[in-house]
Amino acid sequence: MAIAALAGSAVMASGQGFSLAEVYVKGFGGATWPSDYDATLTEDGEQIALPSFGHDTGYVLGAAIGAAVTPNLSVELEYAHRSADFIVTDRDEGDRSTGDTATNAVLVNALYLFDGMGATGAVRPYLGAGIGAAKVGVSVGPQDFDSDTLLAYQLIGGVDYALNPKLSLYAEARWFKTESGSFDGPETESFEDKFESVDLLVGMRYAF
Repeated sequence: MAIAALAGSAVMASGQGFSLAEVYVKGFGGATWPSDYDATLTEDGEQIALPSFGHDTGYVLGAAIGAAVTPNLSVELEYAHRSADFIVTDRDEGDRSTGDTATNAVLVNALYLFDGMGATGAVRPYLGAGIGAAKVGVSVGPQDFDSDTLLAYQLIGGVDYALNPKLSLYAEARWFKTESGSFDGPETESFEDKFESVDLLVGMRYAF
């Protein structure tokens, strides 16, 4: 509901129009902590293993282009890549192996920026939400498992600090999640699961 409300407000506000001076680009990066999860690996519908995935801290890299449709509301189109290594343990046999998870996501975000704080108003906290699509790939040794395109969404909270009227730095926290889907691997092997992470990011924003 929060995502829909923010997106709806942005669409209504965009009817007022915006100038090139309100268009911006962003680049960001940081750390991601994907959630651990248990799965059931099947082949031709028959259980063959019970893997548990324990993720290490990974990284996030991304970019976005957006527009301030009002002084307090912005909408943007974002691409983000997340990657993290893991140790997978078979809960049945106890065998262990290593691998990695990689996620590529495209989302539309709506951000609400509060009025500036401090003597110059350079500090602006903000909240936001996004919705879009993601592809998730899981590699275990020589085996690759890829998801279908999954519905993805996120919640965002951060602080923006304006260095000048065009350039600002920001730091933010995110909760990112996809819907459950099938991860298909070699021949007829597959498992069902979803991807979820908490991210801490820093970035730079440049307004034209």
